[in-house]
Amino acid sequence: MAENKLKQSTTAAPKRQSKPRKQPAFMNGLNMSAFYLFNNIHFIFYLAFLGVIYIANSHYAVQTIKEIKAIQKDLRSISWESNSKKSDLMYQSMESIVAKKVKKMGLEELETNPKKIINKDKRNR
Repeated sequence: MAENKLKQSTTAAPKRQSKPRKQPAFMNGLNMSAFYLFNNIHFIFYLAFLGVIYIANSHYAVQTIKEIKAIQKDLRSISWESNSKKSDLMYQSMESIVAKKVKKMGLEELETNPKKIINKDKRNR
């Protein structure tokens, strides 16, 4: 049997000649760095958006911290007021102070123990 042999072509494949790229019309007066910026404008807008978000977040955090400090100051003053009212109530509810106030109304303090009333109709359970 005969073997297949590859024929070598006598003509060389023509080389592609690359055409020089034409610059867009707006590039006539601009340098390459400006062109690079225009190609990446979406990324630049993205970075600017992230910068705005970062600045807004820091302002929000500062405002929140100021509000927290103001609320803590109010809480401290309310706590002092509460403690003052509590101690005043404890003083006013002392037995001797209550006895003085009741005496002005014509009531007197019991000197003996109170008597227990027992209902005989009901049986103790």
